[in-house]
Amino acid sequence: MFYQVDAFTDIPFFGNPTAIIIEDTENQLSKKLKEFIAREMNLPVSVFVSTSESCDFKFEFFTPKKKVPISGHGTIAAVWLLAELGKIEPATSTTNLTIDTKIGKVKCEVEWKENQVSKVYMKQKKPKFEVVDINKRKLSDILGIREEKIESNEKLPIVLADTGSPKLLVLIASKEMTDALVPKFDDIERLCIKYKATGLHLYTFDTYFEGSTCYTRQFEPVRGASETVVSGLANGALGAFLVSRGFAQPGTLIVEQGESLDRASKMEVHVEANEDIVKSVKIGGEARVVFKFTIDDKIPLI
Repeated sequence: MFYQVDAFTDIPFFGNPTAIIIEDTENQLSKKLKEFIAREMNLPVSVFVSTSESCDFKFEFFTPKKKVPISGHGTIAAVWLLAELGKIEPATSTTNLTIDTKIGKVKCEVEWKENQVSKVYMKQKKPKFEVVDINKRKLSDILGIREEKIESNEKLPIVLADTGSPKLLVLIASKEMTDALVPKFDDIERLCIKYKATGLHLYTFDTYFEGSTCYTRQFEPVRGASETVVSGLANGALGAFLVSRGFAQPGTLIVEQGESLDRASKMEVHVEANEDIVKSVKIGGEARVVFKFTIDDKIPLI
């Protein structure tokens, strides 16, 4: 059975659309067919859910271009769906589970309200940060904005931040400038390959809604997506980075993304830290199931 679930939103047709395929234990899909399905779906990520001997479930993630080790929004969407389908038993408050992924066991939490899933959280790997020296003039040309609108500095430098999938983090002056970008995707792909990043993640403290910490955009041509509606891994890494630099307090940060694609999204980033030393990061929010469909039984399971 196939589903489309929109992650990090409480409104259908907003948030990050995710294809989720729950595999039949007796008819496992081949890697080649999974690649074809992900390409046909043409969504940022397709998640294939199967059983696991060591965890509660096994998740495999495919972009239209290739298989990838992990996806934040894909994990949130898939766990939400499994909870809605009754494949995760409701608890008084929270259910803890582990997901078998390419990067190892990922811990997730399901929060319940009146036996219905209310929020899903995913714990991320301990963050790593590496300051990188990228010429602002060249970067401004790649992004299609004036050099002075890139506000990364000594206190908030351009970094390669990693909580499971390495991202380049760059500070932009305002949400208007962030939305006005005219990115050169071929150059962004080359930049990401050079620094071994899976995406270029731009952020500004100028937000659309009161109470939010940041507004962000992410470009991921290296993974087959020109722009991501909302990225769990990137925003988790960003939240940890801001706390480590003293630009956000430990606790819950709210990050906005998707306005540029008319799919407004909000996600929570929970950062535990001892002063500027980040101890743990988890991301979470809501999701909505919008489609349910099947593959034609005449198609051979190659």
